[in-house]
Amino acid sequence: MEGIAPEVRTQITAPALPSGTLTFLFTDIEGSTKLVQELGPESYGEILARHRELLRGAWAAHGGLEIGTEGDSFFVVFTSAPAAVAAAVDAQRALAATEFPYGVGAIRVRMGLHTGLGMISGGTYVGADVNRAARVAAAANGGQVVLSSATVPLLAGDLPPGVRTRDVGEHRLKDLRPERLTILEIDGVVDDPRPIRSLDSRPNNLPTQVTSFVGRTTELAETTARLGATRLLTLTGPGGTGKTRLSLQLAAAVAEQFPEGVFFVALEPIREPALVGTTIAAVLGIAEDTSAPIGQRLSTWIGARKILLDLDNFEQVIEAAPLIGELLRSTSELKLIVSSRSPLRISGEQEYPVPGLPTPPDPSAQGALERARLGDDSGRADLAALSRYESVRLFVARASAVRPAFRLTDENAAAVAGIVIRLQGMPLAIELAAARVKLLPPEAILERLRDQLATLGGGARDLPERQQTLRGAIAWSYDLLDEPAQRLLRRLSVFAGGCSLELAESICGPASELGLDVLDGIEALVDQSLLRSEDVGGEARFRMLETIRAFAGEQLAASGESDTIRERHARAFDALAREAAEELSGSEQRTWLDRLDVEHDNLRAALEWATARPDPDVAIPLGFALWRFWQKRGYLIEGRRRLEHIADQPWSSDDPALRARLMEALGGIAWWQADILAMSGFYQEALERWRSTGDRAEIANALYNASFSYVFVGPGVDASNLDPDRIGLALMEEALAIYRELGDKRGAGNAIWAVGNWHYFHQQKDVALGNFREALELFSATSDETMVAWAHRMLGATLLRLDQVDEAAGHLEAAMRQFKSAGDTSALTLALDDYSALAAARGDLPRSARLHGAARALAQSTGANLSSMIDNLDVANANAETARTLMSDEEIERHAAEGRAMSLGDAVAYALDEP
Repeated sequence: MEGIAPEVRTQITAPALPSGTLTFLFTDIEGSTKLVQELGPESYGEILARHRELLRGAWAAHGGLEIGTEGDSFFVVFTSAPAAVAAAVDAQRALAATEFPYGVGAIRVRMGLHTGLGMISGGTYVGADVNRAARVAAAANGGQVVLSSATVPLLAGDLPPGVRTRDVGEHRLKDLRPERLTILEIDGVVDDPRPIRSLDSRPNNLPTQVTSFVGRTTELAETTARLGATRLLTLTGPGGTGKTRLSLQLAAAVAEQFPEGVFFVALEPIREPALVGTTIAAVLGIAEDTSAPIGQRLSTWIGARKILLDLDNFEQVIEAAPLIGELLRSTSELKLIVSSRSPLRISGEQEYPVPGLPTPPDPSAQGALERARLGDDSGRADLAALSRYESVRLFVARASAVRPAFRLTDENAAAVAGIVIRLQGMPLAIELAAARVKLLPPEAILERLRDQLATLGGGARDLPERQQTLRGAIAWSYDLLDEPAQRLLRRLSVFAGGCSLELAESICGPASELGLDVLDGIEALVDQSLLRSEDVGGEARFRMLETIRAFAGEQLAASGESDTIRERHARAFDALAREAAEELSGSEQRTWLDRLDVEHDNLRAALEWATARPDPDVAIPLGFALWRFWQKRGYLIEGRRRLEHIADQPWSSDDPALRARLMEALGGIAWWQADILAMSGFYQEALERWRSTGDRAEIANALYNASFSYVFVGPGVDASNLDPDRIGLALMEEALAIYRELGDKRGAGNAIWAVGNWHYFHQQKDVALGNFREALELFSATSDETMVAWAHRMLGATLLRLDQVDEAAGHLEAAMRQFKSAGDTSALTLALDDYSALAAARGDLPRSARLHGAARALAQSTGANLSSMIDNLDVANANAETARTLMSDEEIERHAAEGRAMSLGDAVAYALDEP
């Protein structure tokens, strides 16, 4: 590796560098490390020299100014975008026409161009546009020339002969920001068909960033090196130091090393350590398993996969640290980045304290020599010297975002330096201050900060100094708001995990009470960096950083409004959950399930508040409304724990109808966990409570639920003498009579479907078949999409047992596709086992074993203990016995292991023969 060539270094002095709008070109050789290893330094040096000769000829021919070389890379600037493109084209053609020695033949060089502002500091170019150009180049493959969206319009069709552009769409680069990219197709240069090397070329859920990543060059290099030497890197520091942003940037920078995925796990809304494992599982798309601890389930799925997890805000669930240790011990390639205010203190951890951004020296602590280095003889600040400090660059970048004309000038430089010094380089505090440039000049901001921080010192001396500084910056930003905006910020703190505009208006408003329009207030808070705007599913969503939310929550408590606003919050989310519950069996259930997923942290907060207060009229209906969501989306363990906690409270028994609702929800959860004994108790109490009220419709529903105690038995129970007195059938028929009396077709369909199940499990398949066909007609007539799918599913299983394989296949596929459309993970697991039985019936035993393995591995989908339920269906078990007569145990296990390694989505796609 070498620096800028001596002859270039003598030419490049600050006055000689062009400024204004420039096109930046970066290049490097693809596979250079491998070439060095294969050829040795001396032979590779000859190739490198020839490569430089060719490229420098192209730069010179089109007026390019070489700014630097490092190893096999070039950094060149052009005052004209067409000239930069022509130079890149000539360079690629020269490389393609050259036969390199030592059997190398051709070398392939990636090139990237971006046009932006040429900011000069320290005799070179700095700033976001230079970084952007480097990231555009990093997205190219060898032999490709990639252009940013800023460069393409400046070409205006002025392309060299034999050159065409091809738009390859929007890609996220390593700064986590999207960029629309264009590739040059060059006659004489082999067109590389490989996809762009963007962040999106491998599995990840790293959130897109709307602001540029400023500074942290040293920290990024150091953390990259440390992550290469450890499997657990913990970034520590107080809130506001930029741990999250650094961790995301680090994850993006090393993404290529993890072909099976880089995943961000936001723990900010989580307060219970027990939820950490299930939160990780949800991000990875792994089904939870009650028959095995979540750590074991995660370890089995991750196995030898090369995966990087980025766990954010771990400090509030620090008791979950042993789970991380377990994952590291039981996997071979997993690596983790953790951001936390304190280390995890487990074996193998490397801690990296995240410092504040570098700031200029404090003039009050300097001697004359140091002050002279930052200013001229007149005492004015040296702009070039100040611009080298990352804290100053961050302030300027964020200030120009809210006030585009903002620049660092002789007049404001000293104040900007003073601000970042006062804020100790804390990124969040700097962003809050910079957001005020829209209204106040830097000098006024600095003066107000001095007052705020001085006041703070008297009341928070027990906090670490940097935490005092951040709290002071937040308090200062809060104090600058007018009273209506302060009230809005306080009220918004009740939201956990953010909120939509609609919910913000209903809970924090109305405008007449608040003193301002909610939308206008939110817009102002976003402008001032106190709120962040995100796009979630095409809808604007607003959230606070946890540090700001904690401060705003303290202010809400002090205002005396806390109980009122929290009650509004709880009742609003109770209403949302009730509305959603009505839709969870219809054609829009996927939409509603997704919405509840987005609002899950708010729903948790509402349920916790209503339980703690207590408010039975909110707590119990909200829990009841959520149980189907918990079942379908994998939160049964959490749901049961929450509902049993409510059931243990004396107040939960005061109202018989509410108590019956609570028991019904618990019974449904226990059913999906195959805890039949508990289910029977819950459903029996619900039936008794509803009988005491005389509500005929609810009695019929309770009879239907209670009948399932006689249809399905728990693990280890002999099913041969199941319900000899036909008690379950009597309950179903009583329910059916009531539904028919009430004219309730949907309820009648449920009862007839239950009767079919009773006959099916009592080996009366022909009778069951008629029941299921009748139920399907009723469900179709009432547009109950969920039960239509279940009717198809049981029809398919019945027909399969009657050896009517082709008709069975049609019903099983209809069920699978509906479960998939709804995102019903529990039902999909059973459907996979049906497909295993179908494959065996068709003689494809390896396929059957794979699907059987996938179903078993996913059987307790999201907490549902379905393996014993599947056993009771015994279709797959019978096929498994058949398979053992045709395949060895070793073959069965090999194929089953392949199935167990599948994710739920992969297993479903495999079952349906989808790519």
